[in-house]
Amino acid sequence: MIKELYQPRFLLRKQKLLGEVPSAKEAYGRMFKMAFPSTVEALLGGLTSFVDTLMVSSLGISSVTAVGITTQPRMIILMLFMALNTGVTALVARRKGENDAKKANQILMQALLICFILAIIMTAVGLFTAKPLLRFAGAGDDFIDDAVMYYNIVTAGTVFSVLTMTINAAQRGAGNTKIAMTTNIASNVVNVIFNFLLIGGRLGFPALGVKGAAIATVIGMIVAFIMACYSLRKSTFIYFNFKSLKKFDMGIVKSIVKISGNAALEELCFRFGFFMYNKIIAELGTLDYGTHLVCINILNLSTNIGSGLGIGTTALVGQTMGEKRSDLSILYVKIGQRMAFLVSITLSAIFIFGGKMLMGLFTDDTSIIENGSKILLIMALSTFFINSQIVYSGCLRGAGDVKFVATMALISVAVIRPGLSYIMIYPMNLGLIGAWLGLLTDQLTRGLGGMIRFKTGKWTKIRI
Repeated sequence: MIKELYQPRFLLRKQKLLGEVPSAKEAYGRMFKMAFPSTVEALLGGLTSFVDTLMVSSLGISSVTAVGITTQPRMIILMLFMALNTGVTALVARRKGENDAKKANQILMQALLICFILAIIMTAVGLFTAKPLLRFAGAGDDFIDDAVMYYNIVTAGTVFSVLTMTINAAQRGAGNTKIAMTTNIASNVVNVIFNFLLIGGRLGFPALGVKGAAIATVIGMIVAFIMACYSLRKSTFIYFNFKSLKKFDMGIVKSIVKISGNAALEELCFRFGFFMYNKIIAELGTLDYGTHLVCINILNLSTNIGSGLGIGTTALVGQTMGEKRSDLSILYVKIGQRMAFLVSITLSAIFIFGGKMLMGLFTDDTSIIENGSKILLIMALSTFFINSQIVYSGCLRGAGDVKFVATMALISVAVIRPGLSYIMIYPMNLGLIGAWLGLLTDQLTRGLGGMIRFKTGKWTKIRI
């Protein structure tokens, strides 16, 4: 009976079939082939962040907060590129479904041209506004100098990072998720190696502390960029076409902007919501904020696995919509949801039964361990909503329905999460626990919104 619930024909029992339905082996195999590299890539990225925090924690909790406080300001710099890449993945996936390699490559080249120009501008803005931005984010006097130093060094490497992101976005849309996985694995390994060498000073290298962690991050970015460029060989569906870099093709630019514009609104809502949420928690003090950052790093292991499934769903929905098989798009979303549920059960058990052990990896402070283990209980519940909403959002992005995703981000991330967290932390006096209840409510809201939108089927009617 349980096995039947996972069969493609059962999942499509209420849908009008537009062609042959793949077997369970074929359907799950295609999803696994698409999602697994992205999941490994995202998980290793999360593990690298986890190890980064672990290594920096050897310098003390103030160093952890110095590095952690830079995350949301850095994401503000990156939000335009993340929005643009949503459009790149969706458009390339649709052209892949139509087997139009020429148009897919023109889309990538135009996106790279846009990215390069924006990267120069945003890097200059980031460096110029570093200290006031970090101060506004909640950086305290005890770690502001380290935070500014880390932020400036990492921001200087923005151009390498964003160009790599765009190439990988196109490769994912074309179904080449292994390429993005390989570049990010290499980047993460290099980052960890140089963290080991530069933070504490080993094998003759200087002990640079937080500065060393920043330099290691930039070296990793450069390695990923070189590998991403190498992936653009003529022998692949996505390749480097110099002619398309000489000037803007306004038709293609408009197509990218049409999708990316709504994605930019979504990213703006995300960045505003996350920034304010982060600022509210930072004002609780170094100890509570440090505890929060450790817990966020643990949570990222959950969201990164979900992100892999979301990326796989985006690519498969885009491709099957290009093939005029909206029934298969629905199938792969339902398969993604079932895989996400199984992952969430496993992670939830780890958070419930291994909470104190996970917190103990970062500190021996009993108060931090105790508070963190309570937060992990909230995390155990939220992981179900997180992974579910990531798959639904991936579906809507792949179909080009990014306006709805942006609207949900405005309501839930920009308003509900920071607003409810503030009320629970201060008037209700729940402290850090209140912030995580706000996060849980946000994820629940987006999960329900995505599910309702998916069930309406309106996303299957969108042309891009």
